Amino acid sequence: MPFAGLSRPLALCLALSASASLGFSNAAQAEFIYGRLVPEGGEANGDSSAVDVSSDGRTVVFSSAATNWAPLGAEYNGNRAVAVDLATGVVEVVSVPPGGSVFRGETPVASGDGRYVAFLTLNAAYGPNWQVLRKDRQTGALELASSDSAGQPASTGTNDNTVSISADGRYVAFQASADMTGVAARAGGGAAPSGSSGEIYVKDMTSGQVEMASVSSGVAASGDNCSLQPHALSGTGRYLAMLCSDAMVPGASSGQAYVRDLQTDTTELVSRSASAPSGSSAFAYRPTISPNGRFVSFQNRGYGGLGYADGVAIEGNSGVYLHDRQAQTTVAIPRPTAIPSSSYDNCYTSAVSDIGSMLLTCPLDIGQPSWVSQVFLYVPGAGAPELLSVAAGSQPGNGESGYSLAVNASGLSMAFESDASNIDSDDSNGKSDIFVLVDSSLLTDVIFADGFQTPPQLRREQGGRFHAVPVAAEPHSGSAPRR
Repeated sequence: MPFAGLSRPLALCLALSASASLGFSNAAQAEFIYGRLVPEGGEANGDSSAVDVSSDGRTVVFSSAATNWAPLGAEYNGNRAVAVDLATGVVEVVSVPPGGSVFRGETPVASGDGRYVAFLTLNAAYGPNWQVLRKDRQTGALELASSDSAGQPASTGTNDNTVSISADGRYVAFQASADMTGVAARAGGGAAPSGSSGEIYVKDMTSGQVEMASVSSGVAASGDNCSLQPHALSGTGRYLAMLCSDAMVPGASSGQAYVRDLQTDTTELVSRSASAPSGSSAFAYRPTISPNGRFVSFQNRGYGGLGYADGVAIEGNSGVYLHDRQAQTTVAIPRPTAIPSSSYDNCYTSAVSDIGSMLLTCPLDIGQPSWVSQVFLYVPGAGAPELLSVAAGSQPGNGESGYSLAVNASGLSMAFESDASNIDSDDSNGKSDIFVLVDSSLLTDVIFADGFQTPPQLRREQGGRFHAVPVAAEPHSGSAPRR
């Protein structure tokens, strides 16, 4: 799998390396590789989207309509779930049963080491409407995750928006209107937030048990008033971030972000601050949780009472906040300096790492009739977010970027989708592509080898493309339960 390497000076990478070194070995000497994922032999011949990154930073998964990622499934004209090992260069189509044919795979998410990939599918062979499957990339086993404890699929299907998976691949979160556990709904619930379709469930793929996560502090179901968002489940599978229109804890305002502790069976309000203990007076949106469960990022308007990035005025706010569950603090992420002060509070989608660094999507005026979404990198203590979806000469991408984005646990491996054609000068396919910014140590250091793939050997080819020499896989040692 060629990796189109791009040389871009990104100042925040140095700050990111220094920040990561506080909790992760070998990060202080970070050397970042920035590039576009392309199939062997040429560019992708279809759009790629819905990207995710494994916690160890080595595996990138996404949906793609391109038929040339791998020979398998070249005859299938539709989205398939794809996994790419950035270290070995191995490309695998995962929405396929052992010995079977490729079928539809949407919004894939990767376990911590990339062994397991969960994804949505619309395939009658696995149940009515949308269902969630989990693929074991080592054994090839494909299992239904959106099933009850008896193994029966969700009777009315699942929400077709997103899915989430724990680092060990044992726990898979999904949303369904079908009654999967028998927990009673709350009476008198408010209007469900956008994307909500039933309750949020977490399936234990080892025991087969299903637990409802969209539960209030009073241990009642939300009444279909919560929605599952991307990057919702922590690495251990203990914590789940969710957006709920109705109050899930006593005294909370409507339209807030919460975290459910599936071990202690408690629900915590996170879109709050010391000055707004009952939650923001503006609706929160798009909560995401870091792999270690410490940080939650979410979108919120500055007038919600959660504070100003510069401590003075709303014009300094990006529209994204970061809640530290350990320190019990909430801070406003600064508005990128590339965005004028008159366009404060316009950033929205985000993904957050274990050190509190994050990717966020913000619209930017690049001289086109409409503003174009760009991807920015924020590092705690390093000032305003820096433009990441950048072309030569520090010019922003000329197409929409960041509809989906992801960051790994250490913050040293990042990915986003983009329609831009100028980030990579060799980009001529007219399709949405996947771009990656990754610290090379994650791909070459033995400390990151986890048994799923042996340490890779990389060589730099002419033209700035990276090819990997595949090596034989070793048996996976497995992971300990989270709870």
